[in-house]
Parts: sequence; C-alpha cells; structure tokens
Amino acid sequence: MKQKSGDCYIDVWRDADFRGESKRLYGPAEYRSLEFTEGNWCDDIGSLRVGPNAFVMAYHRRDFQDELITFGPNEEVADLGRFKFDDDIESMKVIDSLKIFNHLEYNSALAPEAPEPAGAEPAGGGKPQPNPHKGKRWKGRRR
Repeated sequence: MKQKSGDCYIDVWRDADFRGESKRLYGPAEYRSLEFTEGNWCDDIGSLRVGPNAFVMAYHRRDFQDELITFGPNEEVADLGRFKFDDDIESMKVIDSLKIFNHLEYNSALAPEAPEPAGAEPAGGGKPQPNPHKGKRWKGRRR
C-alpha cells in the first residue's frame, strides 16, 4: 500500500509497553489484512499509538469482521491485553479526523438553530419576543 505523509497514522509495536519491532500505518486507508511484504502483523500487535489526526477502527478478524475496537487521536495503549485485544487484531481502518471534523462543521452549519436551554436569557436582551406562530392555525387531525 502506498505510504502517505501527515499526521493521520497509527504506530504499532509487537510487544506491550511500546517494545519490540514497530511499524507505522498511514491513513486515510483501509487495511483488510495486516500482512505486508515486510512482515505479517496479523494477531501480533501488543501496543499502539495513534497519530494526532487519526481515528482507528481495529477488527478482530480480516476484512473488518468480528469484534471492533476504536481509538482516537493521540491515544496510546501500552498493553492491548487490558482490552482483550492483545495479539488479536487482523484488520483496521485509519480515518482522517480532520475530514470527520470538517464534515461535522458542515453539517452543523446546515442544521437549524437549537432551542435555548431552560433558564437561559431569551434572545433580544431579555425582552419578550413575539410568538412566530401566533395567528397560524394547525391543519392536522385533532386527537
């Protein structure tokens, strides 16, 4: 798989406590199997560190099958054994968190304004606002 640059990646180690052989997997990318020409990492990851712009979805089996565990930006796990995923990851997706946040900002810009929380000062400097529905009749079925 072609390596990409930037802060979207995950570093993995064969042993707990960030020891042993290590490898960097760049994203955004989908790794259906962790078998690479330079070595097989299937079921052989003991610890990991996620890059600052990455989300990782790690799967128990190849092709994104079986149990799933997720990790966020800058997350470090010194021992995957505490998650019962020690030496038990065979595929993963590395997702660019900047694209996710840009998508969320875009969606929130399209969303209607949220109502003011209870107890908040009304808009307009505390002056009562006219009812926008006054004089409008509801044309639905009555219960």
